[in-house]
Amino acid sequence: MATLEQKYSRLSNHFSACHFLIGFSKCDRLHGHDYLVKLKLMYQSEFVGHYFDFRTVNNLLNQIIKELDHKILLPGDSPSVNILPIRNGENWLVKVQGKEYSFPQKDVIILDEVEQTTCESIAEYLHRQITIKLNKADNFKAASGLTVTLSETEGNLVSFSSKIG
Repeated sequence: MATLEQKYSRLSNHFSACHFLIGFSKCDRLHGHDYLVKLKLMYQSEFVGHYFDFRTVNNLLNQIIKELDHKILLPGDSPSVNILPIRNGENWLVKVQGKEYSFPQKDVIILDEVEQTTCESIAEYLHRQITIKLNKADNFKAASGLTVTLSETEGNLVSFSSKIG
């Protein structure tokens, strides 16, 4: 049995989004990034030439990226951020550090299990979402590990790795 890995690093695996980082000087203001996502999928195989279809994995990744693209990313589990529906449920009122923002709900994604929308937390969020999709796909049962690498600025990147399956 061999451990094999496939890497997915298309330039099309990117999204643009804005966020704020509580307590990080100028980054606590609303600002944006062009994020680039790379994946490494590890699995066990008796057949050295047996790989997963790149298109399938990239399609799964792009389903998730599409949900984040051109959105305002809010932490769903932050004790410092209060998110309330307003205007008959059309907007979110976001209260943080004495500031109040009102965003149309269609422009926002609230990231579950995220306390702060750092690059590290977003990479872990992406890992969870990709793992859920891979676990639902029968042909990925042999997958043993996944690494998600996220770049928010050229040269600044973080990787989150964990076993899956």
